[in-house]
Parts: sequence; structure tokens; C-alpha cells
Amino acid sequence: MASPLFSIAVLSLLCLQAVALNLTNEAFNVRSFTIDLSAGVPRMLKLIYDTELPEKPQYPNIRASEGVHLDVLKGLREEWLDQLDWEKEQTYLNTRRDSFNHSTVTIESQTIHFVHHVSQDPDAIPLLLTHGWPGSFMEFLLVIDSLTQNANTSTGKAVSFNVVVPSLPGIAFSTSAPGDWTLEDTARVFSTLMTDVLGCKTFAAHGTSNGAVLTFSLYDKFNTTTRAAHFPLLPFYSSIPEEIAALEIELSPLEQFEHERAMDWTFNGTSHSSVQILRVS
Repeated sequence: MASPLFSIAVLSLLCLQAVALNLTNEAFNVRSFTIDLSAGVPRMLKLIYDTELPEKPQYPNIRASEGVHLDVLKGLREEWLDQLDWEKEQTYLNTRRDSFNHSTVTIESQTIHFVHHVSQDPDAIPLLLTHGWPGSFMEFLLVIDSLTQNANTSTGKAVSFNVVVPSLPGIAFSTSAPGDWTLEDTARVFSTLMTDVLGCKTFAAHGTSNGAVLTFSLYDKFNTTTRAAHFPLLPFYSSIPEEIAALEIELSPLEQFEHERAMDWTFNGTSHSSVQILRVS
């Protein structure tokens, strides 16, 4: 079984009026898709094989928070070269037709790859799951089956989902977008995928990492169709202490603790993001 790249937040969404998903819009050139990595994987494995790692670590007492230990790198290299059966993994992704129904569609001149699995429940809720960066559609593979099966909510109502997992532009099998493309552009394309291509009148959405930012854009710009959204993170920063004081907002001890943690992360925990935004690495 293929392993997910990231752990998935448990979804708890409001019930929506559900519309079955049908690949009926030929104008968007919806096509069945089969994964074929045969042209790229051998070269990648050769690059790994040709990579020379030092015999001894330069910093033997390094902590995990300070970098990757040499033994970890050697173990990963060995796993890639001697243990990974990429053809078996590829076959698994291609043959799970009951869950991993791969398709591509052309929207605004972009080719978008997506996985589409429909529940047997005619009242299932359409659900868009968007991965983050770095990541891929594989983040959600292990939850697709469960989401398409009926489960009881706290009110006792049975709910299931029709699951759609697209690949962000430039990731996996979706084509790269133009240089001025934004997450809001991708949100618009994914909205078209759900409504015009798959025929959903309303749908729910969830996203991880910058997929959460995209999901927020969907809920903000297309809220007549995106009727519920779940966020493992909020795509905006907390008010700074000066702003809170100016608004005369009094925080409880718990809120003060949470705000201090948010400020620490804002000023000390986003350096990597800043480097990636401001410098070519």
C-alpha cells in the first residue's frame, strides 16, 4: 500500500445538499488517466546512486531540529535503491479503480489531474480535498475509502462523501501554470472543476498547507457553491499586540497564551517561508 506524505486532519463538515458527480461535460475534454513513471524514475534512481555521501558526519552531535543526520541520509538512500519497488507502487495507484479513479481535464488551458471516487449513497456530499506544498494527491489516498462510506454524525444522520482530489498546477500530473498564476487562480479552476465539469451545485472543501489558503479563497470567492470549509490552519496572521491594545480588546489568560504562541510563530517560525518567497534556493 502506498504511504501518504502527510497525516490528514479528521474532517467534520456540515451536511449539504448533495449532487452526484458525473463526468458529462465533454467541452472540458475529461480523459481517463494512467500513471506512467517509466521515463523518469530510472534517471532519478541513477542520480541517487551516483550521489556520494561522506563517510563520517561533519557534525556528529547534530540534533534533528538542526539538520538531517548522515545516518538518516544513508538510510534513505539505501531504501530508495534497494527496497523501493516503484513499479509495484505504480501498479497499486493505477489498479485501485474502486478508489483511485484518475482523470485529467482541461480548464483555462491548464491540464488538471484529479482523483475522483463516488460513494454509493445517492445523497453523498461532494468533497474537494486539496493538498499543500510540498505534497501531492497522495496525502489523501488512505482516507478516500472511509470518506465514501456512510458514517453517523453526532445527530445520528448517516453521511458520506463523493471525493475529488486534484493535483495543484505544476505538481504530479497537472501542467505548470504561467508565472503570474496565483492560488486564487487555482481556486477558480478548482471551482470550475467541481461545478461546471462534475456538475456539483454545492460542495464542501478541505485543504492542507497552502491548500488551506486555496480552500479559504474558494469559501471567500465562491461561497454560493462552496458551502462548507475545513481548515487545519487559518491563512492569515493574528493581530499584533499594538493592534489589540488599540482596539481595547481584553484577552483571557488562555487567549493571551495562544496569542503569544501565535506571535512567536509569526516572528520566529516563518523564516523558511520567507527565504522561499524572497530568494531563489
